[in-house]
Amino acid sequence: MLDHPKSKSVELVTDNWKYSIQMNRWFLKPIGAWPLTLCETTSEKLGCMILTVVSCFLICFLLVPCTLCTILVDTDLDTKIRMIGPTSFILMAAVKQYILIARSENISECIRHVRADWNHVASGREKDREIMLINAKFGRWLSSFSAIFMYSAGIFFTTVMPICARRTEIIDNETVRSLSFPIYRGLFDPRSTPSFEIAQFTQALAGYVIYTITIGVCSLAAVFVMHACGQLRILMLKMDDLADGKERKSASNTHKGRLGDIVKHHMRILSFITRTEDLLNEICLVDVVGCTLNICFLGFNMMTEWEHRETLGTMTFCSLLISFTFNIFILCYIGELLAEQCIQIGIKSYMIDWYRIPNKGALGLTLVMAMSNATIKLTAGKFMDLSLASFCSIVKASVAYLNLLRTFYV
Repeated sequence: MLDHPKSKSVELVTDNWKYSIQMNRWFLKPIGAWPLTLCETTSEKLGCMILTVVSCFLICFLLVPCTLCTILVDTDLDTKIRMIGPTSFILMAAVKQYILIARSENISECIRHVRADWNHVASGREKDREIMLINAKFGRWLSSFSAIFMYSAGIFFTTVMPICARRTEIIDNETVRSLSFPIYRGLFDPRSTPSFEIAQFTQALAGYVIYTITIGVCSLAAVFVMHACGQLRILMLKMDDLADGKERKSASNTHKGRLGDIVKHHMRILSFITRTEDLLNEICLVDVVGCTLNICFLGFNMMTEWEHRETLGTMTFCSLLISFTFNIFILCYIGELLAEQCIQIGIKSYMIDWYRIPNKGALGLTLVMAMSNATIKLTAGKFMDLSLASFCSIVKASVAYLNLLRTFYV
């Protein structure tokens, strides 16, 4: 018996929906940030809760000793700056992990919204499905690049540097081996074996957690924003068909029906963008502030390693610098892309053949234009819009702080 074409279409859309959020699942599940409401079985929910506890423990294993070491240990300025950078990054990860867990219901709502859009397109045009798939692929592409940069830099910093770093002799001829993250020796002394190996292994696991948190946030933003951009492109196709209704077989036979469908679709997209903004604005604020400082500290460490002719250290801090810069660039880029797509809706309202609509039917487009002018943007804590101009401001601020730090250091 042959399968019904409609059932094949539904199966294809289901696969595409899973494909679109697959990266989110891969990055959020291992750190326990995947919403429990999206877990299908009891064992899956239990595993997610266990991973949440383990991830929080590993973050605390880094955060508490690093903070105590930074505050209590009396060292020179160079060493102190080296401690502040990792501590601030761990603190960023801890705050973002808390927000992800606290906003799990928001994440679940956004993912359900994405699934509903994919289910709706199952009975729609093939062109709409192609647009959604293209945007889903681009979101995955951004997530993949973020993961490649962050994991590559993280492996160098957490694993390669401690193993290949030079070992220094202290006064009593004891060999001191350096860890990737500083540890306050009042809590735990990692200088002897097997304490060093245990600390190194635990720090490597904790490093994986904090790097995955950073990638997971970037992946959520990329997938959700690109999905919204795909829906806006579909809305533009509907607007092209407003005048005569010849292009879309499922379109209404009346202008009022087609306009009503456009307005409903537009409001649905705006509600999704609002929900995404509510989910991400606090996390983006943490990223903007943290990356501004961390880019400064990484630039300082890279120049210091270069002056000391430490090739491995220079390469490691350079890769971390590129990774942080690329991650904040992705957030600003997709924010710029979303704002531009929203504005294009208002422009499209005028560029279509609205003058061919009989009577006063075209007056309904003024509502769409008005809503397009009040563009919903991605923000960093409602304080700053995420755009390419904001990215330039972040880089300029980081360079300014770096120059100030170099002035005090010299």
